[in-house]
Amino acid sequence: MKKSMLYTGIAYAAFGIACFMLAILSEWKAESLLWGFGGAGTGSGMMMLWKYFHWTNPKNREEYEKRLQKECIELRDERKIMLRDKSGRITYIFMLLLYCLLIMAFGVCASLGWFMPFARYAISGLGVLLIIQYLFGIAAFRYLSKRL
Repeated sequence: MKKSMLYTGIAYAAFGIACFMLAILSEWKAESLLWGFGGAGTGSGMMMLWKYFHWTNPKNREEYEKRLQKECIELRDERKIMLRDKSGRITYIFMLLLYCLLIMAFGVCASLGWFMPFARYAISGLGVLLIIQYLFGIAAFRYLSKRL
């Protein structure tokens, strides 16, 4: 296990505790964000520290080596690579369709006068996300086609 995992865990836990302290000591409009960041930082930091100390323990060293070997094999397996690529493509197409359906649904709501100020903002935001995802898909395809 790398030492960077230990340092990252300490940093996350310290950040989480600092956010908790700020949330306790101050009153602020976005105080709930501090509580959320505190929980996320402390929880993930403590988990990283536990994993580090668990896997660096000499009696768990052999099991850790086996897990690393298995993970290395799983990452290089051609079938798994193909499945990951295919699932990414299916997710990409599904999200494009979902954005289009949501834009249409909010368009209907806007034309009927329901959720009026929110519907226009939702249409604009989803339209921007749709365009960004589509352009990013094209850019990723072109990059990968040149690289591979």
